[in-house]
Amino acid sequence: MNKSIATYKEQFTAIPDPLKKQVFIRLGLALMFLSVSILAIVSMFDWMAIIPLICLAIYSTFSAGALFSRAVARKYVVIQGRCTEAIVTPIRRRSKSVLVQTNEHMVRLMIKQRLRRILPGVELEIYVADNTQVYEKDGAKLLHAYLAINITHSSNTPE
Repeated sequence: MNKSIATYKEQFTAIPDPLKKQVFIRLGLALMFLSVSILAIVSMFDWMAIIPLICLAIYSTFSAGALFSRAVARKYVVIQGRCTEAIVTPIRRRSKSVLVQTNEHMVRLMIKQRLRRILPGVELEIYVADNTQVYEKDGAKLLHAYLAINITHSSNTPE
């Protein structure tokens, strides 16, 4: 048992930090759903009310495990580049999509997370599954899905 835990620990330390953060977020969601379901069963004594919470906890756990196994097997691609254009939502001014200039291509990335506003000139690392669909639109590669995103360096904004 100790060997397997040590092996998982070594594997976990070998994966990149943005993917570690995503694994922790998904495990945290699983723990939160599990604790809310226990609280609901204690306070309401209704088993039917906790079934969705248990299902969400199981889904979050499997999602974290799948991301961990993908990261350990290195079944992802890292896209590094500089943000040249950022489209934001009109009301809350959150990033909606960014245009990233890599060495070979222009990549338009649709932002799905609740990230702060990404400004042009920022260096990005985008972790994408190796089997992600890539589309062509207006001379740029279009990505709708990614595993994690990391802002590595900012040249225009103060640190």
